Amino acid sequence: MLLAINTTLIGQQKDDHNIKVKKVLLYPNDSIRIARSMGEKIDDRNLNRHKSGFVRFKEFGEIKNTDAIHTEENYFLIALKDRYQQYWALTLSAEGKPIEGFLLSSQMYYTGFDFHEFEARRYSPSVPYYFDPIEQQFEFSSIFKVILPDKHSTLIDNDFHLDETNNKRYVQVDEDGHFKNVHFVDSEPNFVLFDKFEIHSSFFEQNTGFKIAEISERESLDTIKVFFDLDQTMNLLRNDGFSGNLTLRFISKEPGTFSLFQRFNGGIGISGDGDFCDIQEPDFQSVWRALDMSYDIVDLYKYTQEEQRWNPNISIEDFKELVLKECGDYHYSFVDFIQTEEQIQSFCLVENIILKVVFSPNDGSARVTKYLVFVLANSC
Repeated sequence: MLLAINTTLIGQQKDDHNIKVKKVLLYPNDSIRIARSMGEKIDDRNLNRHKSGFVRFKEFGEIKNTDAIHTEENYFLIALKDRYQQYWALTLSAEGKPIEGFLLSSQMYYTGFDFHEFEARRYSPSVPYYFDPIEQQFEFSSIFKVILPDKHSTLIDNDFHLDETNNKRYVQVDEDGHFKNVHFVDSEPNFVLFDKFEIHSSFFEQNTGFKIAEISERESLDTIKVFFDLDQTMNLLRNDGFSGNLTLRFISKEPGTFSLFQRFNGGIGISGDGDFCDIQEPDFQSVWRALDMSYDIVDLYKYTQEEQRWNPNISIEDFKELVLKECGDYHYSFVDFIQTEEQIQSFCLVENIILKVVFSPNDGSARVTKYLVFVLANSC
C-alpha cells in the first residue's frame, strides 16, 4: 500500500511551494502496537482478538490518502475502519514507521435470560469519532444500556445508563504520536420536561441536572422553546469537522416508543450594529425529516449550507420596499446595495429548528405529539 500523504503542517499557508508530500509504503503484514489506555470491556475483547498487542495493517483493507486527518512535525494521524467495522486512530512517524493505534469506536451486545446489555464507544450515534486539531485530542463517550428481551427492546435501570449526554472521554496525541492523558468527565445533564417524558442533553449547557425552566419558554402544553446563544447556534448551523453534534436522550415515564421528526423555519433578518430587525413574511418551512434513534439516543440532523438556503421569491424592488417599511432607514442602508435576487438570499436565515416527538405507549393507549423548538441567535 503506497500512500502519498500531504504532511503540510496545519496552520501553514498552503501554496504550491509549501506543500509537503510524504510517500509511505506499508505492507499488509506490517503491524502497529495497540495503545492500552482505557481498560473497558471493548478493549478487553479487542486485545483478545489481537493477543500479541499489535494489529496488522491487513485488518484495515485499503488505506486511502484521504484517511490522513492530521499532520504534525513528528507524526501524522490516520483514521481507519477494520474488518469488524471498528474505527481506529493510527499514528505513523514522519518517516512512515507505525507508532501506535487506539480503538476509537466499537460496540458489543451481551445476551442474557433476564436482560441484555449494549456497550459501545463513539462520539455520537451518527458520528463514530471526533478529533479536535487545536487540542490534538479525540473526544468520545462510553455507552451502556440495559434492555429487556421483549419485542419493544424496553430499556430498564435508566439511572445506571451511560451515553453521550452524561459522560465524555478524551485521549490526547502527544508530540511523538503516542496516545496519552486519557481523562474522564462525568456530568448530570440538564433536561426539558414534558408530561410523558424528559429530553436530556449536555448541549443545554450548565450540566447541573436541573430542568432548564430559566432558559426555556413553554409556549403551550405541547410546545417548549429553548433559546440558544451565539456559540450554540454557530455550532448547530455548521456541518464540518470543527463542529460538535447535538445529541439528545429521551426518557419516558412509562414504557413506549418514540418517533422523531425535524424541520427548520426560515425568516428574513437584517443585522445592524447590535440591532436586529426580523421580518415576519415571507418565511419558509423545510420538509419534515425522520430521525433514527439508537435506543433512547438521537442526533439532531445538521443541515448543510446548501440545505439552509431558501428562496423568498420576492423581487429586488419589493424586498427593499419591505425592509424600509418593516425596519426603517437604518436597516434599509444595509440592503440598498442589492442588485441581484441572489444577494437577497444572504438575508434569508434559519431562525429555529423544530423537533417533533411522537410518543406511543406500549400499553396501546393514545399516542402523544410534542414539539421542542430550538430558537437560534439572531446575529448568525
